[in-house]
Amino acid sequence: MAPITNGTKKDLTVCIVGAGLGGVAGSIAMAKNGVKVILLEQAPELGEIGAGIQMTPNVSRFLIKWGVADVIGKNLVEFEELNMRKQDGTKVGYTHMIPEVRNDVGWPWWVVHRAHLHDGLVAVAQKQGVEIRVDSRVDRIEYDVAPGQKAKVFTTKGDVVEADLIIGSDGVKSVVRNSLFPGQSTDPIQPTPNCAYRAVVPYSEVRKDPQAAELIEKLTMEVWMADHKYIISYPISGGEIFNMVLSHHCTTPMSEWDSEDCVKTLRETYKDFDPRVVKILEMIPEGSVKRWPLLVTGPLKTWLSPQRNVALMGDAAHSMVNHMAQGAATAMEDGAFLGVVLGEVVKGSISLAEALEIYEKVRQPKAYAKQQISFINGAIWHLPDGAEADARDAAMSPELSGKQYLRSPNLYGDPVTVLGTYAYDAEVDAQDAVRAHLEYKGQEEIGVAGVTKKLADVYLNWFLPDGGAKSHAVKGNAKENAEDAARLQVAVEGGGKGYQAEGKL
Repeated sequence: MAPITNGTKKDLTVCIVGAGLGGVAGSIAMAKNGVKVILLEQAPELGEIGAGIQMTPNVSRFLIKWGVADVIGKNLVEFEELNMRKQDGTKVGYTHMIPEVRNDVGWPWWVVHRAHLHDGLVAVAQKQGVEIRVDSRVDRIEYDVAPGQKAKVFTTKGDVVEADLIIGSDGVKSVVRNSLFPGQSTDPIQPTPNCAYRAVVPYSEVRKDPQAAELIEKLTMEVWMADHKYIISYPISGGEIFNMVLSHHCTTPMSEWDSEDCVKTLRETYKDFDPRVVKILEMIPEGSVKRWPLLVTGPLKTWLSPQRNVALMGDAAHSMVNHMAQGAATAMEDGAFLGVVLGEVVKGSISLAEALEIYEKVRQPKAYAKQQISFINGAIWHLPDGAEADARDAAMSPELSGKQYLRSPNLYGDPVTVLGTYAYDAEVDAQDAVRAHLEYKGQEEIGVAGVTKKLADVYLNWFLPDGGAKSHAVKGNAKENAEDAARLQVAVEGGGKGYQAEGKL
């Protein structure tokens, strides 16, 4: 891929509000691209609450590229297989993860404790020169300023931070988002009956029960699907902790996490599940479980200020239900994308306004699609017994016998979803978007053979040596390529009326 032409280099200061997973990841991406980053966190010390989290291949790639994986080390766990089960434990779907995922998409599918992930991200951010300020709760922002003036962030302690760009990565209760839309309701859809428990049990405890220990003979991800509830489990902390997320619909819709200990309610809700996992639920320590509402933000009309000096990312822009494990991942994608486009501002290739407009144009529809897919996967896993659940299980059944399949309701193994969601590279997408903006003004490149590199990467280059860099498959004899293009045009004109009307190959 040819480099983007640089202009006069510029200094760029960005203030990120919120040092959660997405904010810290974004700070790394930006700092690596020459941006000066100030990261504000309202808590008195850095840390991450919760338990396990999935780092799917679309973001595990960044942990490796940025050096975060080296910091986290063995606490990143790559599981061997995914077993999809009915409520009673009957296996109805299956995905073999090692080495298939790495072979198919090029990057691992990891599971990790949130605290280990956050610690690793912070360590790399600090190494990259990110200035992290804790105990810095934001009171308000000032962005309606004259051209050439910096936007300002005011903290409750009286500190003022000036920056060329303010990024709101401050979650579902975003102060930055509320400042962008004064007098408008942009809070997440709430209250919601869709909630989740998070719980952990040491493997050492699980091993004491022979029946429960069957679930930890290998490092696996397990999903038990039932009527409006499910359990998903996987190993974290070097394979020594059994992590569970337990989704359900509660009778009283919620807006805030439940501060009361919920262990007894949890056990009652899932008492009719697979006896092996029920035994593990009995091992959950008293006082260790809380219930969390799954809140959804947006879709918003815009993520940007009119002055193009404020932008939203992560949950502040597009919080989503957790059924595809893409909430934090999508925030990290936002950060990686911003790192690339803001790096082009530093190089002088594009203006800050152009960078943010590219970000919004490309990332908004992708985040909205993730929100929808997450809802859909929740619906698949929440189906009650009956004809629809039977159809779901039948559609997954080829996985159990190792047959090749083109589609599956098991979206963690479905080829379309894996390639569209988990193989997505936000950095490459950003580079393509900047290049399209500069060279093609948003139009797809049309080469001699009518084949763009983007489509060649999807269908051809992925299996060629060196990613097709040395291939002549679509770069051969010019006359032959022209003839191929002509034949393609004839085919399009013969049957592809929609494409013909748009004037595209």
